[in-house]
Order: sequence, then structure tokens, then C-alpha cells
Amino acid sequence: MKMKAFNYRIGIWLMTFSLFLSTSTTFVSCTFEDNAIDPKPEEPTSQGFFTDEINKLIDENYEKVKANGYAKLVIPKSLYKEGLFTFPVNAAGDMKCMVDAGYKAYVNGGTVRDGVMGTPSHDIDFSTNASIDQIVATVPNAKSFNAFKNIWVVKAYHDGDIETDIAPIFSISEEYSGKGNVPVTKYPDSPYCDDLLEDTYSRDFTINALYYDYGTGDIIDYHGGLHDLRDGIMNTVVTADVKIALDARAILRGLRFAAKYQFRVGEELDKAYKDHIDALKELDTYNSIYNMESGFNGGFALRYFKLLEQYKVTDYYLTSLTDRLQTAAYKDFVEGMLGEFDKVGKADMALSWTAIFWPRFADEIKAKTNPTKDDVVAIWTAIDKANKENFKFDYKDYTYVPEFIQDVWYLQLQMTDPANKTDAKSAEIRKSSHFAEAQRFLKARVVLDSSLADIASYWE
Repeated sequence: MKMKAFNYRIGIWLMTFSLFLSTSTTFVSCTFEDNAIDPKPEEPTSQGFFTDEINKLIDENYEKVKANGYAKLVIPKSLYKEGLFTFPVNAAGDMKCMVDAGYKAYVNGGTVRDGVMGTPSHDIDFSTNASIDQIVATVPNAKSFNAFKNIWVVKAYHDGDIETDIAPIFSISEEYSGKGNVPVTKYPDSPYCDDLLEDTYSRDFTINALYYDYGTGDIIDYHGGLHDLRDGIMNTVVTADVKIALDARAILRGLRFAAKYQFRVGEELDKAYKDHIDALKELDTYNSIYNMESGFNGGFALRYFKLLEQYKVTDYYLTSLTDRLQTAAYKDFVEGMLGEFDKVGKADMALSWTAIFWPRFADEIKAKTNPTKDDVVAIWTAIDKANKENFKFDYKDYTYVPEFIQDVWYLQLQMTDPANKTDAKSAEIRKSSHFAEAQRFLKARVVLDSSLADIASYWE
């Protein structure tokens, strides 16, 4: 099976480009000041969103979704609490420009999901029924760029390096058209269309396929996303078996969302994960690291790691630990460390991986007399080589990860060596670039091994 490295419908929002191509279209007059936009309402809350009236609409519509694969549900602004959604002034201004010019502006994806759940969003993407040229001509400081093949999208630039991502409504890609529960696209010759239903099939999970009509305040849901948000379920828009087979990113993304929101994986998705876990072999480096980083950076590292274990994702990313993953000692240590990180504040991928690979490192370093930094580097190099056996994985711009791991490991050796409890050596160690992280790592180890308490106290 050869999977496309990027599904152009979803991957465009993740890709970073150094060159942006602008069009020569003249801007129409559309300016805005902070006070020209709806003032930012009070902090939103999800309490009361799922009222009896809204729940009835959701449940009635969900029966149609199950029967047909989709059914349009509209929750009008009058049914939910004022202030559910907050938008940055600049993004609101961009959307107002489009609406004032007679176009639609549909906030999409995570912004709507988070708004319903009571979380403000600061990264706004929106879709519109305007063309690329029309968007650029309508929104000030907007430039178009080629995201992938024949797909162009727009960024509107604002002071403070703030950007708004804007795209025309997407048609169903040939990759999914007519497969599983997906209709055949009515626009086979264009990546764009004016049918919002077709755009939904570019979204991965139902909870991410929600739209907010900026002009009317309506919330639009075609695939039971509100039902799944309310009930805490991860389901795909496209039939799970088709989606996971074609897009391995949905494995890591789905488990990340499940961990973040403490949602359960739906039955069809659960089966698809198990049936198509080999799709991870086709996943490119960028998406592997991006999703791993996002999963371990959010303050739910332990839940994410447990899900990676449950679905055997660790068989592909942690090949160097195949003889340890299922042992009680390994589980106790790693889950204990990640749990401690989550308790005291967000960790990141580098700190999480420092703990995940520590048991192997700790066993191997014991064989070294007076271990040096070179010994630490050699052990990491062997671990890294083993991790790459199952799939293509290199760090590129993420070189800080292996450097971080090696530094923190070596600092653990230095901090636990009684010979370093001198004023001069202690001062030198404290100046190390990753000393604060090594100190945090040592404090977490104390929770699992109280014999380290006095050592950790010394390095306070």
C-alpha cells in the first residue's frame, strides 16, 4: 500500500512554507478597527450548551446520520448561550470583510469544537464560498500560496505575526470520492466547490467537522459531531476502515484527541486502528513527529502513552524497547514519570521521551565505569538506530530532542554522583543549559524512588 504523504485537504493547515506567493489582484476597501468588530464577550462556558432542546435535535438528527452517513443539523444562535465563541479581533475582522462583501465565512474544525466545550480559541481557520482571487481582493493584507499540487489557500497577515488561514470550500478529493460512506463528488475537475457538505469529507473526525456561520451564528453539523462531543466518542467522518487505511495520521491524531479530552474510541474506529496499524510504516517523518510532539506536549502525556501502548503504536515508534514495553517494571517507571510530569505542569515530547527511554539507558550505563558524555551519546545512538528499524524517522528540525535527552541523562549521572557535591562542580552543573529540566526529571524520579530524596534536595 502506498499512502500519500499528505492528504492535501487536511495537510495544508500543518505545512509551513518559507515562500508565500501573492496575487496581483487589487484589494477592495475593507478596513476595520477594534471597536468595529463585535466586542469580545465574557469567557465562554459549555455549561448549558447541551440543553434538553439541543439534545433532542442532536438525537433526532443522529438517527438520520447513522442511516444515511450524513444529515444536516443546524443549531441556531438563539438556542445557545451568548458568548459561546470568542474570536481574535483580527480574525473577526477578516470574516466580517468576507460577509460584508456578500460571501460566507464558516469557522471550522477545532475552533468550533473547543467553543462548544467551553475553551477559547486563538487560532482561527475559516472556509468561504469565494474563490482564491476573491478572498485576496476582499481581505486586506491577504496573500495566496500553493499548499500542495493544485491547492491554493490564503493567509491574512496582521501585526504581531498574527495570521488567519482562509480557504475556499473544498470538494471531495478523488482519494475518497465514492468510497465507503462518501458520496461521489459533484466537482471532479476542481478542488473547490460551494457545497459545505463536500468540505466535511476533508475533515478527519466528526468532532472536527463542525462549522460556525459567522454571518448568522448558526452551528452546522453533518456527521453527528455534536453527538460525539456530548457523549465523548471519537469517530471519523469517512468510514473508519477507509480513513485509516488511506491516512495514517488519523491514528496518531485520533489517539491524541482521545487522550486530551478523555474520549473513548468508537467501535468502528477501534477496529480500523487494529486492522490498519501497519499504515504507520507509510507515515512521513514530519507528521510522525508533529503528532507525537502534540500528544506529549499537552499535559496528558500519560493518557496518550497508554493509548499508544494499547493500539501497539509503540511497536513502530519504540522499537528499541520491544523487550521492555510489557514488563511491569518498565510500565511502573514510565507511567509513574509521565503521570508526575502531568501533575506538576505540561511536559513536552523531549522530556517525555527522556523518561520513556530511560530504563534501557539506565541498565546499559551501569556497565560503564566512570561514564562519560561519550558513553551517553553511544547508548542513545544505539537506541535511535533501533527505533528507526520499522519506519522512516529522522529529526531534521527537531534535533533538540536527541540533544535534550542526552543532556538530561548525563546530568542525572552528574547530579547523583557524590563527587560532584563541591561548590565549584555544583556551580558548573547548575549552569548547564538543561539543568532545570534535569532537576524536574530528578524530582519525578524521587516519587518512584525515595532514596533519591536527599540528592534531589541538594540540587534545589
